[in-house]
Amino acid sequence: MALPHSANIVIMASNYNPSIVSKEWLYQRGIFTESVDNFVHTPMLALVENQNLGFMVDEQRLQIVIKRVTQDNLTNSNVIAQRFIDVLPETPYKAVGLNYSFKLAEKSCNLRGLWVPKAAKLKAVFSQDYQVGAMVVFSFGGFAATFTVTPSLTKGQPIRIGFNFHANVANTIEVKARIASQTTTLQKAESIIQELCNNG
Repeated sequence: MALPHSANIVIMASNYNPSIVSKEWLYQRGIFTESVDNFVHTPMLALVENQNLGFMVDEQRLQIVIKRVTQDNLTNSNVIAQRFIDVLPETPYKAVGLNYSFKLAEKSCNLRGLWVPKAAKLKAVFSQDYQVGAMVVFSFGGFAATFTVTPSLTKGQPIRIGFNFHANVANTIEVKARIASQTTTLQKAESIIQELCNNG
Protein backbone atom coordinates (compact mmCIF):
# COMPACT_ATOMS: atom_id res chain seq x y z
CA MET A 1 0.00 0.00 0.00
CA ALA A 2 1.31 3.45 -0.91
CA LEU A 3 1.93 6.01 1.81
CA PRO A 4 -0.67 8.74 2.25
CA HIS A 5 -0.68 11.79 0.00
CA SER A 6 -0.52 14.00 3.10
CA ALA A 7 -0.32 13.54 6.87
CA ASN A 8 -0.18 15.69 9.97
CA ILE A 9 -0.12 15.63 13.75
CA VAL A 10 -2.24 18.12 15.70
CA ILE A 11 -1.88 18.66 19.45
CA MET A 12 -4.51 20.94 21.00
CA ALA A 13 -3.86 22.80 24.26
CA SER A 14 -5.53 25.47 26.36
CA ASN A 15 -2.63 27.88 26.34
CA TYR A 16 0.42 27.57 24.11
CA ASN A 17 2.77 30.53 24.12
CA PRO A 18 3.92 30.97 20.50
CA SER A 19 5.99 34.02 21.42
CA ILE A 20 8.67 31.77 22.98
CA VAL A 21 8.88 29.44 19.96
CA SER A 22 11.64 31.11 17.99
CA LYS A 23 13.83 29.28 15.49
CA GLU A 24 16.73 29.42 17.96
CA TRP A 25 14.53 28.08 20.79
CA LEU A 26 13.55 25.09 18.63
CA TYR A 27 17.18 24.38 17.65
CA GLN A 28 18.56 24.80 21.19
CA ARG A 29 16.09 22.26 22.55
CA GLY A 30 16.64 19.77 19.74
CA ILE A 31 13.01 19.97 18.64
CA PHE A 32 13.81 21.01 15.09
CA THR A 33 17.18 19.87 13.76
CA GLU A 34 16.85 20.19 9.97
CA SER A 35 17.62 23.28 7.91
CA VAL A 36 14.81 25.86 7.68
CA ASP A 37 13.50 27.41 4.45
CA ASN A 38 10.81 29.64 5.94
CA PHE A 39 10.29 31.06 9.42
CA VAL A 40 7.62 33.36 10.88
CA HIS A 41 7.64 34.39 14.53
CA THR A 42 4.98 36.68 16.05
CA PRO A 43 3.39 36.81 19.52
CA MET A 44 0.40 34.87 18.14
CA LEU A 45 2.04 32.44 15.69
CA ALA A 46 5.28 30.58 15.10
CA LEU A 47 5.88 28.81 11.78
CA VAL A 48 8.94 26.82 10.71
CA GLU A 49 9.08 25.13 7.31
CA ASN A 50 11.42 23.23 5.08
CA GLN A 51 10.81 20.97 2.08
CA ASN A 52 9.82 18.04 4.31
CA LEU A 53 7.87 19.47 7.24
CA GLY A 54 5.84 22.42 8.42
CA PHE A 55 5.74 23.17 12.16
CA MET A 56 3.12 25.69 13.30
CA VAL A 57 2.13 26.80 16.81
CA ASP A 58 -0.63 29.24 17.74
CA GLU A 59 -2.23 29.74 21.15
CA GLN A 60 -4.35 26.59 20.97
CA ARG A 61 -2.70 24.27 18.51
CA LEU A 62 0.57 22.70 17.45
CA GLN A 63 0.41 21.27 13.95
CA ILE A 64 3.19 19.32 12.26
CA VAL A 65 2.46 18.89 8.55
CA ILE A 66 4.38 16.25 6.65
CA LYS A 67 4.78 17.99 3.30
CA ARG A 68 6.66 15.17 1.58
CA VAL A 69 5.34 11.91 2.99
CA THR A 70 8.08 9.32 3.42
CA GLN A 71 8.62 6.83 6.21
CA ASP A 72 11.57 8.93 7.46
CA ASN A 73 9.46 12.11 7.54
CA LEU A 74 6.63 10.34 9.37
CA THR A 75 9.13 9.15 11.97
CA ASN A 76 10.74 12.59 12.19
CA SER A 77 7.36 14.30 12.74
CA ASN A 78 6.69 11.94 15.62
CA VAL A 79 10.09 12.66 17.17
CA ILE A 80 9.54 16.43 16.85
CA ALA A 81 6.14 16.18 18.54
CA GLN A 82 7.53 14.03 21.37
CA ARG A 83 10.42 16.45 21.97
CA PHE A 84 8.08 19.45 22.01
CA ILE A 85 5.92 17.76 24.68
CA ASP A 86 9.05 16.90 26.72
CA VAL A 87 10.13 20.55 26.70
CA LEU A 88 6.71 21.89 27.74
CA PRO A 89 5.27 19.29 30.17
CA GLU A 90 3.32 21.91 32.15
CA THR A 91 1.17 22.90 29.15
CA PRO A 92 -2.53 22.01 29.63
CA TYR A 93 -2.90 19.62 26.68
CA LYS A 94 -6.42 18.77 25.51
CA ALA A 95 -6.39 16.52 22.45
CA VAL A 96 -4.28 14.78 19.82
CA GLY A 97 -5.23 14.27 16.18
CA LEU A 98 -3.41 12.04 13.70
CA ASN A 99 -4.58 12.75 10.15
CA TYR A 100 -3.95 11.02 6.84
CA SER A 101 -5.19 11.75 3.33
CA PHE A 102 -4.98 9.35 0.39
CA LYS A 103 -5.69 9.88 -3.31
CA LEU A 104 -6.79 6.82 -5.26
CA ALA A 105 -7.78 6.37 -8.89
CA GLU A 106 -11.46 5.42 -9.10
CA LYS A 107 -10.68 2.39 -11.25
CA SER A 108 -8.25 1.10 -8.61
CA CYS A 109 -10.83 1.41 -5.86
CA ASN A 110 -14.46 1.56 -6.97
CA LEU A 111 -16.43 2.00 -3.76
CA ARG A 112 -19.76 2.79 -5.43
CA GLY A 113 -21.06 -0.77 -5.11
CA LEU A 114 -20.25 -0.77 -1.42
CA TRP A 115 -21.95 2.56 -0.63
CA VAL A 116 -24.89 2.46 -3.06
CA PRO A 117 -27.39 -0.37 -2.58
CA LYS A 118 -30.06 1.46 -4.66
CA ALA A 119 -28.10 2.85 -7.59
CA ALA A 120 -31.16 3.09 -9.89
CA LYS A 121 -32.99 5.24 -7.34
CA LEU A 122 -30.04 7.64 -7.01
CA LYS A 123 -29.67 7.88 -10.81
CA ALA A 124 -33.36 8.78 -11.05
CA VAL A 125 -33.17 11.38 -8.26
CA PHE A 126 -29.85 12.99 -9.24
CA SER A 127 -28.27 12.14 -12.63
CA GLN A 128 -26.48 9.31 -14.43
CA ASP A 129 -23.07 10.66 -13.42
CA TYR A 130 -23.73 11.02 -9.68
CA GLN A 131 -20.92 10.21 -7.29
CA VAL A 132 -21.28 9.16 -3.68
CA GLY A 133 -19.04 10.03 -0.76
CA ALA A 134 -19.13 8.62 2.73
CA MET A 135 -18.36 9.29 6.36
CA VAL A 136 -17.86 6.50 8.87
CA VAL A 137 -17.07 7.04 12.55
CA PHE A 138 -15.46 4.21 14.53
CA SER A 139 -13.29 3.64 17.59
CA PHE A 140 -9.74 2.36 17.41
CA GLY A 141 -7.05 2.11 20.07
CA GLY A 142 -8.39 4.88 22.30
CA PHE A 143 -9.17 7.17 19.36
CA ALA A 144 -12.49 8.33 17.94
CA ALA A 145 -11.75 7.89 14.25
CA THR A 146 -13.46 9.41 11.23
CA PHE A 147 -13.15 7.97 7.72
CA THR A 148 -14.31 10.15 4.81
CA VAL A 149 -14.53 9.57 1.08
CA THR A 150 -14.83 12.61 -1.19
CA PRO A 151 -15.76 11.83 -4.79
CA SER A 152 -15.22 13.97 -7.90
CA LEU A 153 -17.37 14.49 -10.98
CA THR A 154 -14.29 15.43 -13.00
CA LYS A 155 -13.18 12.49 -15.09
CA GLY A 156 -9.77 11.20 -14.10
CA GLN A 157 -9.73 13.00 -10.75
CA PRO A 158 -8.81 10.74 -7.84
CA ILE A 159 -11.06 9.74 -4.98
CA ARG A 160 -9.92 11.47 -1.78
CA ILE A 161 -9.95 9.34 1.34
CA GLY A 162 -9.29 10.91 4.71
CA PHE A 163 -8.75 9.58 8.20
CA ASN A 164 -8.83 11.58 11.43
CA PHE A 165 -7.84 9.76 14.63
CA HIS A 166 -8.85 12.04 17.55
CA ALA A 167 -8.24 11.46 21.27
CA ASN A 168 -8.88 13.72 24.23
CA VAL A 169 -5.94 13.80 26.63
CA ALA A 170 -5.42 14.97 30.20
CA ASN A 171 -1.63 14.92 30.63
CA THR A 172 1.70 14.56 28.85
CA ILE A 173 1.79 10.79 29.31
CA GLU A 174 -1.48 10.48 27.38
CA VAL A 175 -0.29 12.93 24.72
CA LYS A 176 2.91 10.98 24.13
CA ALA A 177 1.07 7.65 24.06
CA ARG A 178 -1.32 8.95 21.39
CA ILE A 179 1.50 10.44 19.30
CA ALA A 180 3.34 7.12 19.54
CA SER A 181 0.27 5.50 17.94
CA GLN A 182 1.14 7.05 14.58
CA THR A 183 2.35 3.78 13.06
CA THR A 184 -0.62 1.71 14.26
CA THR A 185 -3.19 4.32 13.17
CA LEU A 186 -1.60 4.58 9.73
CA GLN A 187 -1.56 0.79 9.42
CA LYS A 188 -5.25 0.74 10.36
CA ALA A 189 -6.04 3.36 7.72
CA GLU A 190 -4.13 1.41 5.08
CA SER A 191 -5.82 -1.87 6.04
CA ILE A 192 -9.28 -0.28 5.80
CA ILE A 193 -8.54 1.03 2.30
CA GLN A 194 -7.16 -2.34 1.18
CA GLU A 195 -10.13 -4.22 2.59
CA LEU A 196 -12.71 -1.88 1.06
CA CYS A 197 -10.99 -1.71 -2.32
CA ASN A 198 -10.47 -5.47 -2.51
CA ASN A 199 -14.06 -6.21 -1.55
CA GLY A 200 -15.82 -3.14 -2.93
